[in-house]
Amino acid sequence: MKIGFIIPARGGSKRLPRKNIYNLLGKPLIGWSIQACKKSKYYKDNLYVSSEDEEILKLSESLGAKIIERPVRLSDDNVWTQEVLKHAVESSINLGECDIVVRIQANSPQIRSEKIDECIEKLIEYNLWEVFTVDANGIEDAAIHVLRRECVSQEALSVYKGVVETDYIDVHTEEDIMKVSKLLSR
Repeated sequence: MKIGFIIPARGGSKRLPRKNIYNLLGKPLIGWSIQACKKSKYYKDNLYVSSEDEEILKLSESLGAKIIERPVRLSDDNVWTQEVLKHAVESSINLGECDIVVRIQANSPQIRSEKIDECIEKLIEYNLWEVFTVDANGIEDAAIHVLRRECVSQEALSVYKGVVETDYIDVHTEEDIMKVSKLLSR
């Protein structure tokens, strides 16, 4: 079973400008996500970052990710992540050949490889179509989303979904940075 990782990371964040490369404890936010993917037992040089931003692409490549240049039209505030994933899978022969696509958020520095692996294994063990992370209240935190490749380009909602609970903070503000910094410094 072939598994590919994709981190969407646009450059136009509004609440925390340049958040995906914002320095947190000596590492850019996207660096935390790249590191978590590379520590997954399913990582086999199959990690991609999709961005329209040259600085994000260069940084990601220097951290060991392959890059996918995303069209600017797929980087607006109103573009759904599904469209970004579809572009990435259609643009990369390697991702297009994957059975499972793992989307990791660039601005969730608490992501751990163990949670990535748990999501992948839940999808496989229960023959699900998608697995995503939620907080303690059952609300999706958008940190990890694992899906079968055929779900990437579907135009309807999936069935056969599963969830994995996390306590991750989705970083969008300076306040979020301070909270996560304290948690990661423990």
